[in-house]
Amino acid sequence: MKKNMKKKASAIGQAMPKKAPAVPEPPPEGIAGKSDNAWARWLVLPVLLLGMLLGGVGASFWFKDQANQQDQVVRKELETMLSQSRAGLAQANAQLDALQGQLMVEESTRKGLEASLQAAQAELGSARDRLAFYNQLLPPGPEGAISIRALDIERQGSILQYKVLLMRNGADGKPFKGLMQFVAKGSLQGKTVKMDLAAVKVPVASADAGSQAEANGFELSFDQFQRSGGFLSLPEGFTPQTVTLNVLEGATVRVSRTVNLPAAD
Repeated sequence: MKKNMKKKASAIGQAMPKKAPAVPEPPPEGIAGKSDNAWARWLVLPVLLLGMLLGGVGASFWFKDQANQQDQVVRKELETMLSQSRAGLAQANAQLDALQGQLMVEESTRKGLEASLQAAQAELGSARDRLAFYNQLLPPGPEGAISIRALDIERQGSILQYKVLLMRNGADGKPFKGLMQFVAKGSLQGKTVKMDLAAVKVPVASADAGSQAEANGFELSFDQFQRSGGFLSLPEGFTPQTVTLNVLEGATVRVSRTVNLPAAD
């Protein structure tokens, strides 16, 4: 009987229509909106953080690039300034070397001039000492007297070269003005003759530095001493034996000295 009832129940179950599967009902509208907003908020925050992070990284790279560019510009400017400074330093060193060389030359020249000056002063002192000694050996004459301290005459071919040192004792403040006269004694065409000798006209550069002789009469003008020198012309065919120097003041002979000349070769 139980088996029959199970068979009937299964037959009834097969005959009845089957129910559709249950579909979950959507949540209420208010609950769904709140859930979406929450998810959206949770999603926006990481996105914002990621964007801020990326923006910060990008800004960092941009600032770093700008800083690198500025560093390069500054570096180039510094290198240019350094090059200019080195060039200026090299030029200054070159000028310093040139100035040092010039200073050495000037120093050497100065030392040479000082040595020459000292030698000249020593020579002048020695000359003064000799002059004082000669003054003691040969005391001068009365006040205002003229003396021939030295006279040298040498023959050079057809001319005579003379050097003379004149001194004046007790100058009264006025210079002595006079003339030198050279009188030669010798032979001309087998006869003994005397004649006045004239000065040879030579360039000033070839004459003695202390010469005061003039071609028109050997003019003199000095206070205490006078050193003169020059050349005398000889007439053609005249052989001089002696030459006498006369120092004239106006027409008066103040002093004379004669020099004997060696025979011509």
